[in-house]
Amino acid sequence: MSALTGLLDLVMAPLVPLSFGRPGLRLRRGSFTEPGRLDGRHVVITGANSGIGRAATVAMVKRGARVTMVCRDRGRAEAARDEIELVAGSPGLVAVELCDVARLDDMAGLASRLRDPIDVVIHNAGVLPPGRIDTEDNLELTWATHIAGPHLLLRLLRPRLAATARIVLVSSGGMYLVPLVAPATLPEPYDGVRAYAFTKRAQVVLAELWAEHDPLGPRVVAMHPGWVDTSAVRNSLPGFHRLMRPLLRDPAGGADTLDWLAACPPAQLEPGGFYFDRKRRPTHVVPWRRDRPETRAALWRWCNAVTEPYLTAGQGSARSASTRPGNAS
Repeated sequence: MSALTGLLDLVMAPLVPLSFGRPGLRLRRGSFTEPGRLDGRHVVITGANSGIGRAATVAMVKRGARVTMVCRDRGRAEAARDEIELVAGSPGLVAVELCDVARLDDMAGLASRLRDPIDVVIHNAGVLPPGRIDTEDNLELTWATHIAGPHLLLRLLRPRLAATARIVLVSSGGMYLVPLVAPATLPEPYDGVRAYAFTKRAQVVLAELWAEHDPLGPRVVAMHPGWVDTSAVRNSLPGFHRLMRPLLRDPAGGADTLDWLAACPPAQLEPGGFYFDRKRRPTHVVPWRRDRPETRAALWRWCNAVTEPYLTAGQGSARSASTRPGNAS
């Protein structure tokens, strides 16, 4: 990033709608370099059939990666796969795995089927429910989807991941608005938007905790894509979408940092770092704010406790099966 661009970036950062929106990306993009090729790399992306996950899949397939799309709906996933391969002009590089990230047995089954070496895992799947939903594991849905499921998959894959691999937790700029709360707790009355924000804050801390507890392991980082015009935003935040639509990035803009994180040399990534527009960013609005150490420790204990029963199961539900056996899965 040039000195002038860096200065403008610093000035724009407090102007959240501009910084998180399309103007911020347009400013910073002038200093971006083309990410390297991903030939031979295997990338696993959850929530990959639409929005940012789909855009990331397209970008990485175009640069040679084999991508496993982890999705819940077979029909939508297979249709997206076929369209992505057509757009990317690279048939045979995309596989589909059916898995509900919020179901821990599904995630255990997914881990048992991902037998090829894995270079990148991107936890992009996200939910913003209108009301409280508890899963079959008795976990609130946002905690299950954003925290427990990703943590379990990493624990199961960890013995097979090289130190050069990277795990990316797709957070949100909304995490700046809330503190880290005790794991699996949410203020009453239930508010889906706040539940989303609290668990997105927890994702950022979880990346830091993995870096602390497994310093020799793969690089676990978090990022946020900015404000992106996706169907999830349109459906879950219609008022926000109407107001901010002129400033929102397209999904490809939201996926740009994911593309960069997948391709950049490992030495460029700080374990546990939080990235936005290809740059490590602070995790609090004001630098003297910190997450409470006891709450951070409680998050790590909770993540390990709720996932422990599934570490040896590894079978998952019978419905979770690859739609293209033997290809990138």
